[in-house]
Amino acid sequence: MAARASADKLSTAGQDPATPVAQVAPDTSSSADGGPSNGASEPGKVGSQPVAAGAEEKVAGHDGESPRRDSHHLRRFSSKRESTVGGSGTGHSQLGKSISSVSQMHRDEHARLLPASSSMSLAPGMGYENVETEVIDRLSKSHVSLKELVETARQSDPEAFRMAVTLTEQSHPTSGKNRFASLPIEELAKEFGLKDMSTGLTEEQVLENRRRYGPNVLEKDKSEPVWKIFIQQFLSPVVLLLLVAAIASLALQEWVEGAAIFIIVTLNASLATYMEKSASNALAKLASMAAPGCVVVREGKAQTVGAVDVVPGDIVLLSTGNSVAADMRCIESVELKTNEALLTGESEDISKTLRAKDYDTPFATNLCFASTIVTNGSGRGLVFATGMETQVGRIAQQLKKAGEGSRLTPLQRGLNRLGGMIGLIAICVLIIVVVVAILTGYRDPAHPDADPVFTIVLVAVGFAVSSIPEGLPMVVTICLSLGARDMVKRKANVRKLPAVETLGCCSVICSDKTGTLTEGKMTAVRLVTVCRNGKVVDADGLTKSFGFYPTKGFDPNGGIFDYNALDEKTKSNLMLQYRDGAFQDFDAVCHNYGNPANKDPTTKLVRSVMLSGYLNSHATTLSRDPDTNRWLAKGNMSEGAIVVGAAKARFGETVAGQEMCGMHDAKADFPRVQELEVPFNSSRKMMMTVHQLPAVNYFGDICLNNTTGTKYTHCAIVKGAPDRVLQHVRYTVREGISGPSVEWEKQMTPEEIMKVEAVNLELSEQALRVLALTFRPLTDADVAALRRQAGADERLKFALGETREELVLLGVIGSVDPPRVGVREAIDRCGEAGIRVIMITGDQRPTAVAIAKDIGLLTSQDDPEQQSIQCSGLHVDDDPMNEHLPEEELDEIIARVKVFSRAQPEDKIAIVEALKRQGHTVAMTGDGVNDAPALKAADIGVAMGIAGTDVAKGASEMVLLDDNFVTIVAAVEEGRKIYSNIQKFVCFLLGTNIGEIIYLTIAIAASMPLPLEALQVLFLNLMSDGCPAVALAKEPSDDENMKIPPRPRKQPIMTRDWWLYGNLPHTIFEAGCVLMSLALGLYLCTGVVQLNPLHEQCSYFTATQLSHNKDIDYRYFCRSFEYRVTQDYTGWVTHIDFWNPKTGKMEQVLGALAGKHPNVTVETPGLAKYIVEAMSDGCPEGVDTDSETGFCMPKAGTKVSSATDTPKGSAPKDYFDVSARGAKMGRTCSFITAVWCEMLRAYTVRTWQWFFLVFNRNPWMHLACSISATLTSLLTIVPGIQSAFSTCALPWYLYLFAIGCGFVNLILDELIPKPLYRLKKAREARAALTSKAPAIMA
Repeated sequence: MAARASADKLSTAGQDPATPVAQVAPDTSSSADGGPSNGASEPGKVGSQPVAAGAEEKVAGHDGESPRRDSHHLRRFSSKRESTVGGSGTGHSQLGKSISSVSQMHRDEHARLLPASSSMSLAPGMGYENVETEVIDRLSKSHVSLKELVETARQSDPEAFRMAVTLTEQSHPTSGKNRFASLPIEELAKEFGLKDMSTGLTEEQVLENRRRYGPNVLEKDKSEPVWKIFIQQFLSPVVLLLLVAAIASLALQEWVEGAAIFIIVTLNASLATYMEKSASNALAKLASMAAPGCVVVREGKAQTVGAVDVVPGDIVLLSTGNSVAADMRCIESVELKTNEALLTGESEDISKTLRAKDYDTPFATNLCFASTIVTNGSGRGLVFATGMETQVGRIAQQLKKAGEGSRLTPLQRGLNRLGGMIGLIAICVLIIVVVVAILTGYRDPAHPDADPVFTIVLVAVGFAVSSIPEGLPMVVTICLSLGARDMVKRKANVRKLPAVETLGCCSVICSDKTGTLTEGKMTAVRLVTVCRNGKVVDADGLTKSFGFYPTKGFDPNGGIFDYNALDEKTKSNLMLQYRDGAFQDFDAVCHNYGNPANKDPTTKLVRSVMLSGYLNSHATTLSRDPDTNRWLAKGNMSEGAIVVGAAKARFGETVAGQEMCGMHDAKADFPRVQELEVPFNSSRKMMMTVHQLPAVNYFGDICLNNTTGTKYTHCAIVKGAPDRVLQHVRYTVREGISGPSVEWEKQMTPEEIMKVEAVNLELSEQALRVLALTFRPLTDADVAALRRQAGADERLKFALGETREELVLLGVIGSVDPPRVGVREAIDRCGEAGIRVIMITGDQRPTAVAIAKDIGLLTSQDDPEQQSIQCSGLHVDDDPMNEHLPEEELDEIIARVKVFSRAQPEDKIAIVEALKRQGHTVAMTGDGVNDAPALKAADIGVAMGIAGTDVAKGASEMVLLDDNFVTIVAAVEEGRKIYSNIQKFVCFLLGTNIGEIIYLTIAIAASMPLPLEALQVLFLNLMSDGCPAVALAKEPSDDENMKIPPRPRKQPIMTRDWWLYGNLPHTIFEAGCVLMSLALGLYLCTGVVQLNPLHEQCSYFTATQLSHNKDIDYRYFCRSFEYRVTQDYTGWVTHIDFWNPKTGKMEQVLGALAGKHPNVTVETPGLAKYIVEAMSDGCPEGVDTDSETGFCMPKAGTKVSSATDTPKGSAPKDYFDVSARGAKMGRTCSFITAVWCEMLRAYTVRTWQWFFLVFNRNPWMHLACSISATLTSLLTIVPGIQSAFSTCALPWYLYLFAIGCGFVNLILDELIPKPLYRLKKAREARAALTSKAPAIMA
C-alpha cells in the first residue's frame, strides 16, 4: 500500500509527481464557521498527521438545518447533487470561488517575477518611503518580523518586491535544479545527520544542528541597546534647540542657566529612555506570545515545539492551516497545497509533489518554503534551511537593502498634525513677541544687568519647547503599548498597536458561535435511529429517539436509553448508580441500548450507529488526565461528543482496558484506508472515511447481503450536516429477527425523508447541533475505483453515487454546546454601549436561532424570520453557488439581520464590506484558513488563540487567548478606556502648551514681566507635568465608558466638545489665574505691576566706556515696596539699596522705612537708623550727591575702561537689587500658580462629573501630584536650586495666595464648562428620545 511507502521509494527516479501519496492522515475537519484543524497526532504513529486538537467545528459544522427541498422532495434524486457535493470543487471553480479563500486575499495583489535571466539590480533607496523617525518607529521595528516586511513590501511596493525576488532567485535558485530539490532524499537526510526518517532526529542531533545552523529566526532589526536609545532622545528638533540654548548660555558665561538646561534635558532623556524600553519590552513579550508552534518527529514521537526550535534535518508534519516553519523538502504528501503569494505574488495554491514538475521553474513543487501557508491536505517535510537561510529570509535581506519604512498609527499621525499645527501657531506668535520685545527694549526686571537679547531668546526657546507638544506621539505610543500589555491580563493579545485605538470605536462585533459565544464543548444528548419494521419506534413509525445519560462532560461512564423512559425518577436512579462508581452498569435501572450484552435487534442497531460515528471520528481521542483524574477529549469537539457517546456504547480505546464484556477498540477491527479519506471543510460540510470490514457483508451487527450475492469488503462512512447528507441517501436498514440489515430492495421514500427532516428540525430548535450518520458498503472493485479518483472531491462524489444516490441512512445524533458564562451579560453591555452584535455560524438556521435566544441576542420582541437568515439568501436566487446580491439589497438585509447561518467564508467578507459601507467599524472573529480574508477585511480581525490556525492569527489584529466572546467585549471596554485616557492626557498637556502661549502673549502686550523664566518653563513641561500625565494613563474606566455610542472612526482625538468645554476654557482660566498671580504677586512684592514702573524704581548713572566709546548704565540707588503680614506689623514697607559711604559699597536694607514712600530721601522721617548714620557725614570726595534723594552717586563725567568695571558710588553689574528681588518673588508666585493649575487640572480633566466624585479612584494621581508639588516646593526653598531656577522663598501668605490661584482655576473649571457640557448632553439625550418616540409609537 502507498501508506507504507518508504522514504527511499518516495525519491526514486521516474515516479509520477502527480501520483497521490498517502503516508499521512489528512486533516479531518474544519469548523462550520470556517474553523481550523489543529490536531494532535495519533500515539505511536510517526507518520500520522495531527488532526485532532482544534477540530472544534470541523465536523461540528456538519450539523444541519432543516433541508431546503422542493415540495415533492425530488431534488435529492436530481443531477444537482454534483454542484452541492463539489462545493469546493468544480461548481465552485466555475464561479471563480477558490477552495482556499486565502487565494482571494491575494487576488488583487499580483507581483509577477522577472525572468531568471534578468540582470536588473535593486536600486538603493527603492522600497519603502522614509516618512517619519519618531519613537514608534524604533519600537515597532524591533518587533516586526522580516516576514511582515516582505508582506508589506509585496503589497505597497511591488516593483521593489519583484526585484528582490529576482535577485534572490539569481543567487539562490529555487527551481528543480536546486540541489535541495534534486538531491536524493537519503543523501539530503544524511547531510543533516538524519538516520531514520520514520523516527526523526535524536535530541543530541537537534542540539548539534542548532549549534551549527543557529535558531530558526528571521532576523528582526536588532534591539536598540539602552545607551543608543538614550542618545536618540537628544536628536529630536526640540531637544536640539534646548542644547543650542544651553551652549549659548555657557558661551555667554551664564553658567547656571546652561548647566540647568543640560540637567533637565538629561533627566528628561533618562525618563523617556526608561519608558521607551519598558514599552519595547512589553511589545516583545506580546510578540513572543503570538509565536507559532510546529509539530516535528523526534526520537519516534510527534511533538509540538516552537517554530524557533526547528532545525535542519527535522521531520515536520504539515496540515491545513499551518504556517510552514522553514524551507523543507516534501517527503510525503496527501493533497498538500500551499499558498506562496508571500514569495511569488501569485494567488494560486500550489500542489506539492515528491519530485519537481519542472526543473526550470522557480519555487520547485517538491519544496515548501518558510512563512507560506498550508491551504489544503497534509504532508511531511525534511527541513534543509532555517532562519535567514530560507528563501523569505534572503528576500527580506534584499528588501532591507532597499530601505526601511516607518509606520505610525493613525492616532499618532493625527497627534503629529495637531502638534505641528499648535507648534506652528506658537512659533508665529513667539516670533511676533520676540520682535516686539526687542523693538520695545524689553529687560527682565529680575535680571536687570543680563543681556536683553539673550534673555528674550532664552525665553523664546523655553516657550517654543513648551508650546510644541512633540512628546505626544511618544507618550501615546507608550500608552498604547502598555495598554496592549494590560489587555493580555484580560485574555486579549493585541498584535498591532492601531487595534488598541480602533477597538475604542468598534460599532459592530461579528462573532462565530461555536467556541466563542458557546463553550465549544460538545456533549451528545440525543440519538435518533432510522429503521423500518422496528419494534421500538416513535410515533412516526420510522425513527426512534434515545438519550445519552448521565452526561458529565467527557466522562464515558453512562449509557444509551429510550428517551421516553428517561423521566426524572429514572434519571435520579441512574445518577445513584453513577455516583456509586458502577461503570456502565445501568441495566438494573433501565434497559441500556449501548450494552453489548443485550442482544436485542434495537441494541444491535444503536451500537452499529455509534460504531459508524466512532470510526469516522478517528482523529479525536478520549483519555484520562492522570493528575486531575478528569476525562479529556483531544481533537475536534464535535467529534469529541460522538467519541464520548460511542464510549457509552462500549467503543473506544479509553474503555478497552475495563474488565467488562465487549469492551474493545473497534479501530483495530475496521482498519482505516487512510489515502481514501475525504476531510471535512466548510464547503462540503461532510467527511468520509473508508474502512476494511472484518467480515464480508457485515458492518458491526448490520447485515449487508443482497439478492445479487455482492461481496462487500469495505465501507465508506459519511457523516455531516443533515441538509447536505440527506440529499444523497437512497437506503436505510430494516429490523429482522437476527438483527438489522440493509433493505436493498426498497428505496427511502420522500415521505420517510420528511420524517427524518422533521426530527432534524425538532432537535435543531432545541439548540442541538445535529449530524447525520450514513455509510455505503464497498466492493473491492469500488475501492479500486476510489483509488483512481484524482482528488478528495472526486472520491466523495464517487462514494455518494455518480449516477444515483448510494448512501444508507443510519440515524442522526444531537449534541448540545452550552453558551459561555457571561455571554448574555456581555451582549447586554454591548447594547448599552451602542455596539451591535451579529452571530455568524455554519450551523443550520433553527439551531442558530435557538442559541441566539438563549444568549439574549434575539429577544422576545425580535422576529426570527426578519432578524435571522440562511446565508444562501445573500446570493442570487438563494443559491450559494451564485454571486452575492447587489450592494443595495445586501446592505438592506445586513442592516437588520442579527443571525447569519450556514455562512461560508466569502459570506463573511460580504457581511464585513456591507457593514463598512454603512459606516460601521467592524470586529470579525475567525479561526480557520478561509477566515483570513474576512479578518483582513475587517477593521479589527479577531483570531482564536486556542482553536485558531496560524493563518488566522497572522491575519488578525487581536488574538483571544481564551476564545471567549466576553473577552472581545472586555477588549472593547479596555480600548475605550485607553482612548479616553489618551484624550485626557492630550487635553492635559495641550492645556499647558496653549495656556503658556496665551499668558506669555498677554504679559508682553500688557508690558508686564514674563510670568515664567525659560528654565521654569522647561521644568513645568518636562518635569512637573510628566508625573500627572503618566498617572492619567493609568486612570480606571469611567462609569459611562460602556454606556455611550462608539465614536466615529475619523473623529479627531480632540473633538469640538473637548475644545469648547475642555481645552479652551481651561487655558483661558489658567492664563487668567497665572497673570492674576503675577500681577498681585508683583504688586505685593514691589508695589507696582508693569515693567516701566519696575525699572524706574532704580536710579541710573551713565558712564562712558573708553575702549568702545559707548554708554553703560549703572545703578546707584533703588527703592521698592512690599506688603508684609507679621505678628508685629501688617502693611507696606519700603526697601532701599544705597551706596554706603562708610563701607564704600552698595548695600541693601529691607524694611528701611515703614509705609510706601516712592520719593524717599535721606531726610525722610522714620528712615532706618543704620542708613541715617551711614549718610550722616554726606558723600565723600570722588562721588557726587544725588540732588533728588541725597544719596551718593558716581561723579559726573566718570569713564570706565571695560563693562566689568564698577564706578565708585554705584552697584556692580551682578548686584541683586530690591526691585529685582520683588520681581523674582512675584514671578515665583506665578510659577507656583502655573504648577498648581496644571496639577489640579489633572484632577478635573479625569471626568465630566464633579471631580470629587472620582477623587480617590486612582492612587497614582495622588502620588504623581505629590511628587510635582514637592519638586516645586524644593525649587523655591533649596538655596542652590533657587538660584538656578530664579526662584526664592516666599512668605507664608504668598504661598497660600499662589496656591489659592491654582484652586481658583479648579473652581472655574468645575463650575463653568462642566455644567454647560452636561446641560448640552442632557439636551441631546432629550432630543434623541423625542425623535425615537414617534418611531416607537408607529
